[in-house]
Amino acid sequence: MKRKIKCGAYARSTGNPCQAKALTNGRCKNHGGMSTGPKTPEGRQAIAQATRQRMVSGQRKKALEGFYRWLDNGGRDYLSSLAKERFKRLQVMRLKACPSVPLPVTFLPWN
Repeated sequence: MKRKIKCGAYARSTGNPCQAKALTNGRCKNHGGMSTGPKTPEGRQAIAQATRQRMVSGQRKKALEGFYRWLDNGGRDYLSSLAKERFKRLQVMRLKACPSVPLPVTFLPWN
């Protein structure tokens, strides 16, 4: 009798291995791993079309609402800190490129 191959993926909560029957890749349908995406141009085109249809059907509105909610709950501060760091890096790069030319005083939007 042929022995059944088990998945064997360990659960984080219990630490016990999964007892489900493995597929051809050695893992069960729950622990098989993430999709690597479409490989052919036709597959990529089909995914792009499905994404466009999903966005038209209200998904875009939900995504924007989530983004605006994130901005209101502290995301705006995070983005402004990134903008400050980017501005400082640009100033340093300009200074390294041409050290003899003084940098003009610029308007900073966060002041």
